[in-house]
Amino acid sequence: MKIYSLIIWVLLSSFTFAQNAEAILNKVSANYKAKNSYYIKFKSELENSKTNTKDQYSGEVYVKKEKYNLSVPAMNIQQIYTGKKLYTVNQEIQEVTVTQPEKNSDELFTPTRVLDIYKKGYTLSVEGKEYFQNKDVTKIKLTPTKSGNVKYIIIGVNEKNNNLVYLQEVDLNDTKITISVEKQLFNIIVPYTLLNFDKKFYKNYYISEI
Repeated sequence: MKIYSLIIWVLLSSFTFAQNAEAILNKVSANYKAKNSYYIKFKSELENSKTNTKDQYSGEVYVKKEKYNLSVPAMNIQQIYTGKKLYTVNQEIQEVTVTQPEKNSDELFTPTRVLDIYKKGYTLSVEGKEYFQNKDVTKIKLTPTKSGNVKYIIIGVNEKNNNLVYLQEVDLNDTKITISVEKQLFNIIVPYTLLNFDKKFYKNYYISEI
């Protein structure tokens, strides 16, 4: 009887943690979607202790509703999404690739799209708390329900203001990619030129529309 009761308690506890994890991420996702615009400066770190691989770079993104402008100078890449078309600018080879991605496509990079990944294909759990970048962070673990290259994802959030603090992905080869937020501003004025593509600024670029 005691064993049976223990099994029931474990199952109920797991269900409760999953509910709590989903509720937390729902608030964070809703927080960003409610903002008219925002700016995020981030740092991305790649690490694999087995292969002694380590790399990092910084970037920034301006977002206004569905539109955004993402810049990663170290990789010579810039993305401009106008809400309909995605312009990927490679400054090194002076080329612009134009696509029309679906709304939830992996081509698109915004906190709202990234945070919405938990809604399908993962089991959720609260993995505890930690102190990170002078913030109290709640860690939510996403474990894929189907086999693939991703082992798990950790989303770190600040429950005080429902802000994203970091997102960490670990693959089957134990390569860990961590994207951490260094600065973010909400409801800012985003210049029109940042969220729209103008050919006159890319006169010497090869423009390829797929």
